Amino acid sequence: MNIHRILERAGLRPTLPRVLVLEFFHQHAHEHFSAEQVYKSLNGETRNMSLGTLYRALGLLVDNKLLNSVALGEERLVYELNDGKPHDHLVCTACGGIREFFDEQIDERQRAIAGEFEFEVSGRQLVLFGLCAECRKGRVLVRTVTRK
Repeated sequence: MNIHRILERAGLRPTLPRVLVLEFFHQHAHEHFSAEQVYKSLNGETRNMSLGTLYRALGLLVDNKLLNSVALGEERLVYELNDGKPHDHLVCTACGGIREFFDEQIDERQRAIAGEFEFEVSGRQLVLFGLCAECRKGRVLVRTVTRK
């Protein structure tokens, strides 16, 4: 994987911030990060990138479809590598964990709804919120302990 070539194919100059951010997401291909998490990770390696520069790089990479941004509630935005495969997200409201899934029936139904309304889709996001199995187990154990 040549990050410089990927950026150039997208019509972007391979500036140091863009290269560092895109390399970071390629190294963590199936993970989701907030801008602050990326900032801390990149600056933890003694890089000196401002938060503003990082936000500009993230925005440009999203605009050019190299990264996806996913809104996980009103105040939480995370970024992920755009691998070109549509998927949706399950978000645990207790631990903050994020799981990806794809369901062909959901995808087909969304396309059908858009077609019914003669709506041209430019993007889609489905995010389900709830409790993961581990957090539900922990909640049950806490209730059991507090009842005694």
